[in-house]
Amino acid sequence: MRTRGIQCQVVGETGIANLPGSLLLRKDAKLSHAILTDWKLRFIDAFDVELQEWIRDTLKGEMHGPTAWDGYFTSVTADACVESKHSGRIVPIAVDETPAFYDRRR
Repeated sequence: MRTRGIQCQVVGETGIANLPGSLLLRKDAKLSHAILTDWKLRFIDAFDVELQEWIRDTLKGEMHGPTAWDGYFTSVTADACVESKHSGRIVPIAVDETPAFYDRRR
């Protein structure tokens, strides 16, 4: 059995949510989940779509998608999450205003 897609598991204080829902297989008196062994199979379709969008937008002279600022903001957020996990307290996320260079509303 071969499936494609991205899986996310959110673990909370009162339970666990699987996004998207996992596919359970019942066979030979066993209940199991199929697991991909090659990470590329999980993302190949998404990579193809992303690359085609980038090519199309570049030909039109447009830029879409995440920026370096988005990556920076994500890194700051991830650092705060790790600190919160280790300290057991809420860690505020603080970054400067988005530089005008990255403002898409201009």
